[in-house]
Order: sequence, then C-alpha cells, then structure tokens
Amino acid sequence: MNHKTIWKEGIKPLSLSQTEKKDEKVDILIIGGGIAGMTALYQLSNVKKNILLIDKGRIGFGVTANTTGKITYLQDEIYEQIEKMYDFETARKYLKSQQEMCQKIKEIVETEKIDCNFMEVDAYVFGSDEKQIEKIEYLENFLKRCEVGVEISDKLPLSIPCTRALKVKHTAVFHPVKYIYGLANIALSRGMRIYEETSAYDIDQDGENYYVHTSHGVIEAKQVLVCTHYPFFVKPAWVPLKTHVEASYVVASNTDEIQPFSAITITKPVWSIRYHQNKEKYLIFASESDKITKCKSADESYQAVETQFAELFPYHIEYYWTTHDVMPNDYLPLIGPVSDMNHNLLIATGFQKWGMTNGTLAGILLSDLVLGKENDYAELLKPYRNYPVKRVLNTVVDSADISVAMVQSMIQKQSDKVKITYRDGKRIGIYTDEKGVEHCVHTVCPHMKCHLIFNEKECTWDCPCHGSRFDIDGNVLEGPSVFDIHIEDQK
Repeated sequence: MNHKTIWKEGIKPLSLSQTEKKDEKVDILIIGGGIAGMTALYQLSNVKKNILLIDKGRIGFGVTANTTGKITYLQDEIYEQIEKMYDFETARKYLKSQQEMCQKIKEIVETEKIDCNFMEVDAYVFGSDEKQIEKIEYLENFLKRCEVGVEISDKLPLSIPCTRALKVKHTAVFHPVKYIYGLANIALSRGMRIYEETSAYDIDQDGENYYVHTSHGVIEAKQVLVCTHYPFFVKPAWVPLKTHVEASYVVASNTDEIQPFSAITITKPVWSIRYHQNKEKYLIFASESDKITKCKSADESYQAVETQFAELFPYHIEYYWTTHDVMPNDYLPLIGPVSDMNHNLLIATGFQKWGMTNGTLAGILLSDLVLGKENDYAELLKPYRNYPVKRVLNTVVDSADISVAMVQSMIQKQSDKVKITYRDGKRIGIYTDEKGVEHCVHTVCPHMKCHLIFNEKECTWDCPCHGSRFDIDGNVLEGPSVFDIHIEDQK
C-alpha cells in the first residue's frame, strides 16, 4: 500500500518557491494555497491591486489534497443540526450556499476549461442500520420544504448494507489538486504572484497596516486573508473555543468500473464512498471519523477501516491517508473578519467535511469582503457571530475534551517504536528507524502546549488537541502550529 493521498500522484510542481529573503509591501496578502485561498486569488485576479499568495509548502498539497474531492450539498445530518441550533431559515440559507457553490465550481471548470476529472454524479445519504431511518426521514422532509427534488429507496447502486437511501442530483466529484493548479495557472496568467515554501509565523498590526512575519521576510499588507485550514494564531479569532477537530481515515483501491454517484452515511459510523477515473479507475472510501481528542491509535483506526473495506468491497487497497476536519460547534463555517475591530484581517475555517463547497464559498466571500461588495452569506458565517445557548454547551464539551486530551496524551503509552525521556527538563521523544538511526524531537506542540502522540502507521507526531502534525525529524506537516519541534545539535 502507498501511504499517500491519491491526489498528489503525477502532479508536477509549478516552481513557485521564493528563494531570496526580502521584505515586501502589498495591498492584499492571502495565506494558504488550498481551495479557499486559491479561489480568493482567482476571484481577485482581475482586480488592479498588488496581491500575493503564500503557502508554507506546495499549493494544493495541504489539507485540500487529503479530501475525498466531493462537490455536494447533501451533507449527512448537518441541516438537522443547524435547524436545531438556530432555525429552519438558517439551515435553508446554508443549503442555498452549498447548492450555489456546486454550480459555481461547475461554471468555473467549464468556463476556464480546467482539466480536473470533473464528473457530475448523483449523491446519496443513506442509513446502514434501522436507527438511521429517522434521520433520513428528517432530511427528506427538510429538502422538500426547501423545494429540492429527492428520491427515496431502500438500496444504493452497489450491494452494501442500506436500510434507507435519499438521492439528489446536481452534485459532482473531481480531482481537487488539478482544480487548484488550474486556478493557479489562470491567476498567474493574469499577473498574480504566488510564493511557495513560505511560512507565516506571526502577525502584527500598526494602525491600518498588518505586518506578517514569514520565513522569507516581513510582508506589509492592508488586508490579510488567512486561508490555512486552521488559523495559526489564537487571538483575536479564538478558533480553539469555537471548534474541534475530527480525523477520518481514507483508502483507495483499483476498481472494475466507475459508477456515477457518491454516498455517505447519515450519522456515524461514517462510510463515505466515491469513484475516480484518471489513467486508472479507483474507489475511494473513508471511515472511522472521530474527535482527535479521544487520542485513538491511528494504527487501530486504519486496521478498522481496512476491515470494513474488506467486508464491503472485493478490492485490494492501494492508497491510504488521513484527513483532518475543523468542526465548528454551531455547524456553520467561520468565514470573514476575525472580530468587529479587525475587518481587514479575515479567516476561513470550520468547513467540516465539506471543504470543496465551503472552501469555494470562503474564497468568494472573502474576496467580496475585501472589495467592499455585498454578499448574502457575510452575516451568516461571520466568525464573531452571537452564541446561542446550545452553542455554549457544545463549547463547554469541546473544551472539556481538550483538557482530558492534554492529560491523557501525557500518560498514554506511546508506540513501541519510540522512547520518551527528558533532557534539560524538557520532554523528548526518540524514534528509531529501520536503519537504527535515532530521530529526536520535543513532544510538546508549540501551538497550545499539548503533548504529542506518535502515529506509528504514518510515522508522525500528532497533536490530539488541535491537529498539528510533525514528521519524525520535527518538521511541521500540518497546522495550526507554525513552528517545528526540532532539537538543536541532536546526537
């Protein structure tokens, strides 16, 4: 099996690295080259402003490359959750935003002629046991109230357990990284600039200007769009108090035929299914979605997914990878200014498991906001929106889970492949590779000081609080941490 996402296969780099260290001054700085950041750059690419996008690695190779690449408004039980948190009109407005983004992506692909394996498919939400039928019935009623055409049946287009299924049209699947590269090439052709391998570490404000400290100098900007999946700062957005992080485990196999549908279970345990055709035909399956604060073993989670896959499909797994999703505690993304006092520092996060539609929505909404345009979803999704009582209760639960995770990560037995020791009063993790070489790192996450857990399956150090991940040598792979966990002068 290949321990990597299928979406990185065969993707040639665009050679966008910034090689020299220098300070710069721009009108708009976009941090993050995933679907949100790149959509924002594309939307702004005809504007006569000095605009720069930076990414800590390669564009599209972060969280976007770990998704399943579904473009759908049929999103498990989210509409029921939003209606119970707020009201029917709020849930209907969110549904409208998702439908519009499905159509918007299709329009961009067709207008710009982006080669990204885009395929329109039917989408299913289904129940795998009798307990989930009531949830399906709620969703059917909700969609009919919103005048969305639905079909109900007791089976899917393939033979797996299904007690009730709901189908809608006008959804799609695609290759997310090819789509990102398509947007990047268009933006570059219009004079936009992109720097890869450029990490942002901190943001200062002086009057109306922001100063972003990066690995290649300080960038002064009038407006900053932070599209980094999880913002790398805590204040003033306070994202850790408004969200939690879930991990899902994804596998892909060769398949005999491509079927024009995608599917997901209405509630946990999650089964997510889609097909992909490039040079070969693939079936993509995700499962074992849960809060990272539960400190579950990645090895055990992958074994559970492999077992489930073997029970459902007669194929051999070729690829496997992990994806992290930021889950807002009121079920609505956080897109817009970080606070009422910081209208020119904007964030995009909390896309839940629907990054393709919500990332596109974020790119469009943020670009509208910086240009002073009206957007129907600005109030709905603003990060500093009011807290209903139910959201407060969810926040309390999430905060308690993080507190438990901080303690559990300190006392939980680590993998047999690592040794925990102390050096100069600091906790050190030592991983010994197959050649007997020791790799030493600090085992405390720089973000909010949670203890890291070694992921034996993927050979990474993972934070069970907010999802930061590091390789065996301490290099940060995934934020919100922007700092590595190296030990200087390792011996």
